[in-house]
This record gives sequence, structure tokens and C-alpha cells, in this order.
Amino acid sequence: MILTNSRKMAFCKLTSIILLLFSTWALSAEDWVAKAMKHYQLRENKDDLQKAIQYLEQALKEDPKNYEAAWRLAKARWYEGNFGGASDRKSVFAKGVEAGKLTVEINPSGCLGHFWYGVNVAMQAETSGMFEALGLVDIIKDEMKRTSEIDPNCECGGPQRVLGKLYAKIPFFKGGSKSKAISYLNESLSLCPSDTQSRIFLAEVYIDDGKKGLAMQQLKLVLKQEPDPDWVPETRANQKIAEKMLSELKVQK
Repeated sequence: MILTNSRKMAFCKLTSIILLLFSTWALSAEDWVAKAMKHYQLRENKDDLQKAIQYLEQALKEDPKNYEAAWRLAKARWYEGNFGGASDRKSVFAKGVEAGKLTVEINPSGCLGHFWYGVNVAMQAETSGMFEALGLVDIIKDEMKRTSEIDPNCECGGPQRVLGKLYAKIPFFKGGSKSKAISYLNESLSLCPSDTQSRIFLAEVYIDDGKKGLAMQQLKLVLKQEPDPDWVPETRANQKIAEKMLSELKVQK
């Protein structure tokens, strides 16, 4: 049978689609995670971030017990809600909580599951009303305590960073304390001096405590910090925040 040019083109397109579908079906969970991470490295671009999330979700469809896919999905949801310009941040963090819970179920002994579960709960609390937020405090404390027991330096001093922010924000009757907040944040920085997020949090505590000079000192260190290769987008975002905070402090009497 002789094919016309139009039929040849249609046949080629159909063959390409079949090959693409076959290659997609043949991907393992690990393959999907690898594809996701290539896009997550470009997460400042919303399309790449969404592709990373999509591929991590696909990895979990292929293997519902894939620990790396689960904790990376929880982390990606945190980034989406915190830096991705999401219109409904609370909903995004709720999805992060779900992924974090799954991670802990898959591997109760892994620090990354407890950490990213607790972080998303903390962000969910931050985007909720006071009554709901207070009900989540104990979960956050428990998850950060468990994370620290497994690995105190999980995600570069992460549990201490989260607890520092928590104790700075919660009321006294739930254990809120500026001195505890400062202690935890300094501990985080002793484990991870390059972390700009802890310095931002520490500067906020100093501002609330009327210690403008100490706050400015931390903010200047943020601006000087060379980004860790794993945290370049977050460092850039924090440096913009630090620049704005420093500018506001300079104009204050």
C-alpha cells in the first residue's frame, strides 16, 4: 500500500504518541523523582515547580511507599505556599501536611518526614485563625522534637529554626518566650551558619524586643551570605526581605 504524504505524517505522529506513552508507562518511581528534581532546581519558575510537584505525585502513584518522593513532595508544597505566589496558601500547606504524614508513615525513623510534616503544620497554623493555630502548636513541637532526636542538623539546623520561630510567635500560656526563641535560633545558626532564614527570624525577634542594632547586624549578614547550592532561590528571597527590613529600620528614629 502506498501512503500519501498526509497519511505518512499522520502515521508518524501516531507512532510518536505511542512511543511517548510507552516511555511514560515504563518510568519507575525513581525515574519520576529524578525528572521532578530537574524541574525543582528551577523552582523559581512556576511552571517548573508545578511539573516537579506533578512528577512527584506520579512517583507516588507508581510506588505509594516511596520515601524520597513523599518528603520531597511535602517540601515542594512548602516552597509553593511560601514562595510560589499561591492564591490559597492554606490549601497548599494542607497538601504539604498530607504528604508529610505519608512520609512519616512510610519511614517513622526518617528525620525528613517528621521535619517537613511539622513545617507544613506550622505554615498551616500561620495561615489559620488563632484558635485553630493554637491547636496545632503541640503537633509542631512534637514533630520538631522527634526530628531533632533523629538528627539535630536535619535540613541544616531545621528543627531549631522552626522552634525558634514558634516560641517567638505563640502566646506565653502556650510556652511562648523570646529568650527561648533566641536560644533555638542561635543553636540553629551554630549548626548551619549559612542559613539566612534563621537570621531573618532572629532579626524579627530582636526588632520585637527593641534591639534594633542586633537586628540590623543579622540582616547585614543575610545580605552578605553566599547562597548554599541547595537553597539558592530561598536565599535570594530572604535577601530581598532583609534588604526591605534593613531599609525600614534605617528610617526609624
